[in-house]
Amino acid sequence: MSPAARRAAAPAALVLAVVAVLAALALAPASAAGLAVRGPSVTTGSAAPCAATALGAAAGTATASGTTTQVVLSGVPAACRGQVATLRLYAADGTALAATDASATLAASSTTAVAVPSYAATRVAGVAVTVGTWSLPVTWTAPAGTASGPVTPGSGTTFGTLTWSQLASSGTQACVTVDVSGASGTSWRIDLHLQQRPFNGVASGSGFSVSPWWAGVLDPTPVDGVVSVGARPAQAAFATASATVTICHYGLPAPAYDPALTYTQTAGAVIGTGAWACQSTTVQVAGTPQFYAGWRADVDVAPLVAWFTARGMRADLTTLTPQGNYTLAARGGTTYRVTPTAWDTWGVRDDTPRTFQLCART
Repeated sequence: MSPAARRAAAPAALVLAVVAVLAALALAPASAAGLAVRGPSVTTGSAAPCAATALGAAAGTATASGTTTQVVLSGVPAACRGQVATLRLYAADGTALAATDASATLAASSTTAVAVPSYAATRVAGVAVTVGTWSLPVTWTAPAGTASGPVTPGSGTTFGTLTWSQLASSGTQACVTVDVSGASGTSWRIDLHLQQRPFNGVASGSGFSVSPWWAGVLDPTPVDGVVSVGARPAQAAFATASATVTICHYGLPAPAYDPALTYTQTAGAVIGTGAWACQSTTVQVAGTPQFYAGWRADVDVAPLVAWFTARGMRADLTTLTPQGNYTLAARGGTTYRVTPTAWDTWGVRDDTPRTFQLCART
């Protein structure tokens, strides 16, 4: 091309270059969409946030079992109203409490109740909210006056001494004894919150044994996760007087891993001989001093591999085996998830850690 032709083509090339740059910028807007949001946050992206100060968030009206299906947002500024809010509740370790996020159009007032999947208000550590494609600061207010334990007094009922016994380390049996009385001229009632430990989500009240003989579970079908204990039919007169009631269950479900608790893992030394070696891990929990919880552990067996390498051998991870009643699942690389599968491995408590071994050979 001649110099004159090149000079004539330059403006057109410049225009094409500018158009290309603008097109690229359009695919990557300068907003929160380009930010890496970590932890309990909702992926966001828009031109500007509609609020600079924190919104308020609180649980909606709770049921008898402490669950609710609403989150109430407050302090919503005018600039955010009418826009779509996306909301996610999360536990203390950042785990979302629902499989999907909830969305709602913010009301014309400063307060909006957002419908969400049912959740236990006591498990919520915080909430992430996106409005207008921006993640906004939110202050979560924990509910007051929710049921504080798995056994609570019914309406008009007063508890005296309450004692737990026969709490097996498997987490599958428990007894509670409580002194109970009702308001003058009324019958007392004891409510069992089956979704809480140590009942571990048992599906029916039919497996409970109750003493004295005239007391029992009033209806074995839970209502919002609660069954009640009182006087059996035709024995109502007994429940108008004070009594000491013992309630037991000897076949509860295994306790589940609870992301609201704090789990820690401690790696032990690798011990082996010849072509066989084992790596130990101890799992501890904080936040459940009385009842046993479920657990799981993601273990990196790199130290086990290194033990073999240091001796001129190669670990065969296809032979990796947990010693005891556990399942093992690969998580990628040299990390494996260990999950307990039987009564002698299920439970952990603040004062009861679990130690297990993963072993392999060449």
